[in-house]
Amino acid sequence: MVHAISNTIHQDLIAHSNPIRKEKIAEYLKTSSLGFIGVELPDIHLMVNTHIKGLKIDDLPSLMDALWSIKTFETRVAAIDVLKVYAKKGDVAIALKIADRWVEDADTWGVTDPLCSPTIGILLLRDPKVVDTLKSWRTSENFWKRRCSLLPYLYLTLKTQYRPEYSKKILEAVTPHISDEEFFVGKAAGWVLRELSKRDPELIQEYFKSHGKRMTKLVIREGSKKL
Repeated sequence: MVHAISNTIHQDLIAHSNPIRKEKIAEYLKTSSLGFIGVELPDIHLMVNTHIKGLKIDDLPSLMDALWSIKTFETRVAAIDVLKVYAKKGDVAIALKIADRWVEDADTWGVTDPLCSPTIGILLLRDPKVVDTLKSWRTSENFWKRRCSLLPYLYLTLKTQYRPEYSKKILEAVTPHISDEEFFVGKAAGWVLRELSKRDPELIQEYFKSHGKRMTKLVIREGSKKL
């Protein structure tokens, strides 16, 4: 049944293909080796929500893996949508194992970013042990994995989620990467700092005073935009 649903979602995506959208997204996500169908994100979300209604929570891991195995951008976004639902109520260890495997396979911010925030961010709030996995990604030679060690903390900076006690763990996640010369990692570090500065600008001002000399220009520029 699960594979039938994944095939149905895939066929629905193909039926909604827009050649202009396909060309634009392929150009926008030029770092990716994935194929593109050409479907708007809201349409992907709607298809997933429609087709997973009535499924048991334990059915979702098989469905998301089936979607991920189809190597197009849109089916992988659909897989992440399913994982996001599972992350809220499913087994944290299972969800994290799947996310860890997917991070290793990702090659574009268009996949890593929704996978991290909110999806892995939800897991991070549910179980503090998720931090151990994120720490293991920090020193990876795979810069997408390093980016993913940061971005789950972006979810914690959101107005709807943030608590002052999160600030320390957020900055601990950012600090190893403020000198990272890889564009996509530095961009993520600055992004998290910028969002945290909306919640606690004085904290981030002090952070810049203490760590500014170690930061790349990219981190400084991106992280200070709201100060």
